[in-house]
Amino acid sequence: MAMYLVMTAAFVLGGVLLGVGLYLTRQDDFPSWWQAWMLWPLIEVTPRVTHLQGWAAVALGVSVLAIGFTPVVPEILGGLFVLIAMVGYLTGAALFLYGTYLSRRVAR
Repeated sequence: MAMYLVMTAAFVLGGVLLGVGLYLTRQDDFPSWWQAWMLWPLIEVTPRVTHLQGWAAVALGVSVLAIGFTPVVPEILGGLFVLIAMVGYLTGAALFLYGTYLSRRVAR
């Protein structure tokens, strides 16, 4: 029972991250309804920074979805999904940090 709850949470979180990320990759700015606290690490939000943050969310969403699918696939495919999840997480973290760096570098 608990496993299904965790899998559902992973699917929901991964889907939301993937959706928000794909939305941001197609926009030149964050939505106006986003509060300032939601953008706390960013100083100067340019279209490039917005796209990088979107791709970071896509990579993290893929990572979470890959981990969510591991219990229901064969072992060899589960191992591949774990590898995809690790690469997606590292890629998402690197893109997030690079986008944050760019937003702070432009402000100087």
